Amino acid sequence: MKALLQSTDKLLFETLIIGIPDHLNQLEDIKINGEVINENLASLKKAHIISSNVGKVTATHFTVDNQLIKLIAVGLGNLKSTTQLQYLSVFGSLFQYLKQERIVEGDIYFESFKAKDFDLLNIATLLGQQSEASVYQFDGYKTNKGAPYELTLNLHTIQDQTQINAAIDKGIALARAINLARDYSNIPPNILTPAYYAELITNHFKGSSVSVDVKDGETLQREGFGLIHAVGKGSKYTPRLITLTYQGANKDKAPIALVGKGITYDSGGYSIKSKTGMQTMKFDMCGSANVIAMIEAARQLNLNINIVGVIAAAENMVNELAMKPDDVYTALSGESVEVLNTDAEGRLVLGDAVFYARQFQPELILDFATLTGAAIVALGEDKAAVFNNHASTQLADILSIAERQGEYVFELPMTDTERKLIRKSDVADLVNHTNGQGKALFAATFINHFAGDVPHMHFDIAGPATTNHASYKGPKGPTAFLVTTIVEWLSNQ
Repeated sequence: MKALLQSTDKLLFETLIIGIPDHLNQLEDIKINGEVINENLASLKKAHIISSNVGKVTATHFTVDNQLIKLIAVGLGNLKSTTQLQYLSVFGSLFQYLKQERIVEGDIYFESFKAKDFDLLNIATLLGQQSEASVYQFDGYKTNKGAPYELTLNLHTIQDQTQINAAIDKGIALARAINLARDYSNIPPNILTPAYYAELITNHFKGSSVSVDVKDGETLQREGFGLIHAVGKGSKYTPRLITLTYQGANKDKAPIALVGKGITYDSGGYSIKSKTGMQTMKFDMCGSANVIAMIEAARQLNLNINIVGVIAAAENMVNELAMKPDDVYTALSGESVEVLNTDAEGRLVLGDAVFYARQFQPELILDFATLTGAAIVALGEDKAAVFNNHASTQLADILSIAERQGEYVFELPMTDTERKLIRKSDVADLVNHTNGQGKALFAATFINHFAGDVPHMHFDIAGPATTNHASYKGPKGPTAFLVTTIVEWLSNQ
């Protein structure tokens, strides 16, 4: 989206966009070409031609100074109680409507979207974010591609135009990071092999403030990443460990470590999935794509923080070399792990990746993974589970931000029960699977074991990493879940 900012009431285009609250007396006088139009709006609302329902977009025409204007009204609800989530709905619905109707230019009366106790700069950021995130589409492999869509908006505002522009740019930068995660997640698995994934990431950050290091399959085996190697050796496309380093603060400041599960395809291995269970398993790398987006946003926003990202990329496939139930492998930590279920591969690659992240002496490790169906059974498809060890204060901040963003996360426990269960092997130090209850808790505890004494949070995003329904946030498919939440949290550090 291209934004033009000005304080004049003169229209550049023939389409006018205005926010409509429940009570029009909450609107300041709106002057268009020198004429106050509040009474026109009141008449149109009374006749139910335009609506104030949150996120409802209605359109009509009216005349101002003998000029025919197309009015697009967006419902705001009660401006005394408008939330950030409602603004996401308002702007998402607006930009999706504009794209659907192929409207390529218009004037937006920005002050009409102002709500009580809600900063206009924050509103501008949400507008910028939804101008790109809500209208995302992926048609990279279609021969009949849709026509490109570009929108120019002239924003009428009495605010400091430099500040408003910067706020919009901030939202756009965040949206582009979100869409980057969606792009990676949508690539089909015959194309997105671990090696190609590493190449894409390396090329994306080349010449930027983010440095990228890639360990190939041979290096991982030689350096003792036994769990990542075990998962990846069933495929001719060998695994990769991709490390991204962003230094936005002083060198002596400990980094935040972000770890992502990057299983580019998950057949289940010898514990093979059903034919329907295998569909959509290209999305088993969404956790890693979201980590990349978080680091991309930090780079674009020049956050004053140090971040280390660790991506464990592998294919979980079946061949004569693939790991089998009853196999035992040695982790990077030096501990032996008995594999009872080859479809519990995510915790294996994350075990090595989290232990590796410790080498950077981070103040906190956060890992993100489409890990267990058990988390979906417990919380549903629209909510994530989080487990924390020695990170309760940081988690409370993240949960508060997540609720405002509509990215719902709920904490589940790790107890002595699970700490005993992960050691319940007759032949090895640890075991990767339990046939009992609490499988999401077991998996989280297994990963947390490799964090040692470093504060650690594990986010099981198996449900909300993708969605089957389009919404004001965007189309069905990958959601970049928790990117906006974690970026806001990182910006507060």
